Amino acid sequence: MSNILIIAQGPIAKAFISKVTEKDTLGHHYTVLTNDELNLEKRHNLDFVSFDPTSLFRLKNFYQQHQFKSVFIIYYNMDEAKAIYENIRSFNQKIRIVILDSNGHFRDMESDGYTNIIDATNILINRLYDYLPNVPVIAQNIGLHQGEIMEVMVPFSSTYAFRHISSIPQIKWKIAAIYRDNKLLLPNSATMIRPRDMLLIIGKPQILQNVYKRIRNENGLFPEPFGKNFYLYLDIDNDGPRALEYIEEAIYFLNKFDNKTLIIRVTHPNDLEVVNKIKEYEREQIFIYFSFDEIDESVVGDDILTHEVGLILLSFESLKKSSCSKRLHAYKKLIYLFGETKLPHIREAVVVYNHKKSIEEISSVAFYISEILKIKLSLRDYDPQGKFNGSSFAIEHFETLSHVHNTKVEIIQKRKNPIKAIKKAQNILLVIPFSSRIDLQSFKVFFQRDIDSLLLRTNSHPKLLIPIEET
Repeated sequence: MSNILIIAQGPIAKAFISKVTEKDTLGHHYTVLTNDELNLEKRHNLDFVSFDPTSLFRLKNFYQQHQFKSVFIIYYNMDEAKAIYENIRSFNQKIRIVILDSNGHFRDMESDGYTNIIDATNILINRLYDYLPNVPVIAQNIGLHQGEIMEVMVPFSSTYAFRHISSIPQIKWKIAAIYRDNKLLLPNSATMIRPRDMLLIIGKPQILQNVYKRIRNENGLFPEPFGKNFYLYLDIDNDGPRALEYIEEAIYFLNKFDNKTLIIRVTHPNDLEVVNKIKEYEREQIFIYFSFDEIDESVVGDDILTHEVGLILLSFESLKKSSCSKRLHAYKKLIYLFGETKLPHIREAVVVYNHKKSIEEISSVAFYISEILKIKLSLRDYDPQGKFNGSSFAIEHFETLSHVHNTKVEIIQKRKNPIKAIKKAQNILLVIPFSSRIDLQSFKVFFQRDIDSLLLRTNSHPKLLIPIEET
């Protein structure tokens, strides 16, 4: 049992003693040294002593008769509190002392390593500040007290709403817990974040400040929460003269946003005429890097981390090359695949119902991309046999998001082969869930009912691939 000395004066000291003595489970014994009439109920874990603690002679003699583990000084007279502290330190340099400082009297005192000063004014200011709108709530008395633990409420229009934990890159920070409906949830990769969830996040303070802004932003700053900037990967061997067209499309995308950067990584720059034209695109928001040797995964990975990349733009041939799709999926970034239809000519974003839960994961991004490009959005459920019963949940989910985003969504149900129907469509952007299991090489996919892999092979339409949870 720990013996704790509380040198007390005033109503705060009385309230503190009353609270701690009620907690028998703590296993402490308290000795209260005071000249005040505290009128506290006698308890088995509480003793009272009365004399002037500013007297060094009396305090030293009393202290030497006991073995205290900690000393709490809770005084409203700060001059006397400082005298008591100096008295204790004169005969014991290493006893742990906790002091309540009500007016900054101890603020300039050098810490001795064994003293904790509780600045009551600063605590009140911080607590009041926490109640201001759009202010991150930071744990004040846990960990390093530097803001490495934070809680944040998820707004309805947040880019984090309706997303699974596994689809959110968490580099140097983590979602440790979720509070929902007055209950604590310990999330796993399959947990979906919902509007009005309270997230408890842990990480480096500066990173958490940025994460807080991303979560609270209700304007859908695409490509959040996957990252901030755009990354165009060009392989001159694969892309040839179309490389310049891809740059124009990437710039068209870039111009839809403020404070975004486009990073262009050029590999196999063996066409001098094309390379010289590419160099002409470099400007304040566009950075171009050339790789003359065979590029490896670490170069792309470094680019993505260094430049806070959220969207990667490349051709289908580059994605298919050397199982690139599996490596890119590991980064959990959005992928834009160029098609025969150029970005400025797209008139509709299309989500094809695939009988999988992943349809729910890609819905928010589908709404945001339609808002950004100012194009229509449709959910299409094609079934050759006309069996549409399984899509009711997906339809309800899209209609709910339609109200949240104030964006109309068209629901289409037709007895058609989905691949043939999509091939005939014009000026559309396909929004497809991106899994590491998507097959871009094998002919087996043609004999399986894997709509996503088959849709990827329809080269005429550009595609937006959204990383999803792996089960």
